[in-house]
Amino acid sequence: MADNDQGTELPQRFPGAAWAGPVPPIQRVALSAELRQHMLAAVEAERAAAGRTTTVPGRVPPPESANGTNRMREGAAAAGPAAGPRKPRRRARLIALGLGLLVTGSLAAVATSHAALSLPDVRVQAAAWVAEQVSPDVTVSCDAMMCAALQNHGFPASKLVVLGPATSDPLPSAVVVETAAVRGLFGSSLALTWAPAVLASFGSGPGAITVRLVAPHGGAAYRAALRAGLAGRVTSGAALLHDSQVTMSAIARSQLLAGQVDPRLLLALASLPGHEPIDIVRFGNPGPGASPGVLLRFADLAEDIPAVHMDAAAYARSVWAVLNGTGAQIRPARAVSGPVQGQAVLRIEYSAPSPPGNIGS
Repeated sequence: MADNDQGTELPQRFPGAAWAGPVPPIQRVALSAELRQHMLAAVEAERAAAGRTTTVPGRVPPPESANGTNRMREGAAAAGPAAGPRKPRRRARLIALGLGLLVTGSLAAVATSHAALSLPDVRVQAAAWVAEQVSPDVTVSCDAMMCAALQNHGFPASKLVVLGPATSDPLPSAVVVETAAVRGLFGSSLALTWAPAVLASFGSGPGAITVRLVAPHGGAAYRAALRAGLAGRVTSGAALLHDSQVTMSAIARSQLLAGQVDPRLLLALASLPGHEPIDIVRFGNPGPGASPGVLLRFADLAEDIPAVHMDAAAYARSVWAVLNGTGAQIRPARAVSGPVQGQAVLRIEYSAPSPPGNIGS
């Protein structure tokens, strides 16, 4: 039901598509100390074997040819009957051994590098999304590595709770970042009992990371609060539908009538028509893979409105001035101007999590 904003061209957005971050630099393969020791031991063994003199009974050194062309050992002291021909073979074995060890070490390093890059890439996506989309005023729980990544992306350290073996539940957090380590702590009870709603998900398989909304009183109470707030959201949406200063697309109309829109967003939009007319293109949710019941936290407003006698930039500034002057409870987290699916829009966006019930008039 939620529009995850695929194909968005607005700046600073994190859609459900694959991450397009910087390409990791190519690194030189460094041999481990153990591998270097193996190679040095093999070389020393070959050198020791090369230094030993072996007497082969009954063998006679080949005579020089009549024309003097057999000069392989010319000018050298006698070093054993077959010393000359064997040296190239020993050298070849040394080279082959060294190359084999080098290739083995390189393949192991490459395999380790790929394994190390896959999960951290997902962690970077999740950390960037949480740092931008989750309110810095709420508490987020996570494993130690994920909390460190969140802090590196600017999320307040004072609002992070590290989960560990002694943790019995993710309370009193408002959001929990579910990694493989966190799944190991709580198992299926995390999704079934404590955090039933998915705000966003990244990756797949064992390395997947899911950002979940924590329900302090359990999943049943969270769903009951959503149902209790449904009537208020539908009423607020109907009021927008009947305002002569408000126009909207068919999809935005259906989202309003279904009560899918965040109540903070509804109240903010209701404050605009007395100042500027608005044309609602769509409502959406910035979280890739969000649960169907999660409320829609952004609205795209058309910037090109014929009834407004100002250019798009001036219109966006005027709308933002009105919204920025509202009370802190309904003031948007950000407004971003840019093209979406070929249309210039002003995106009004709120931080997660959304309040499930009503928040007043």
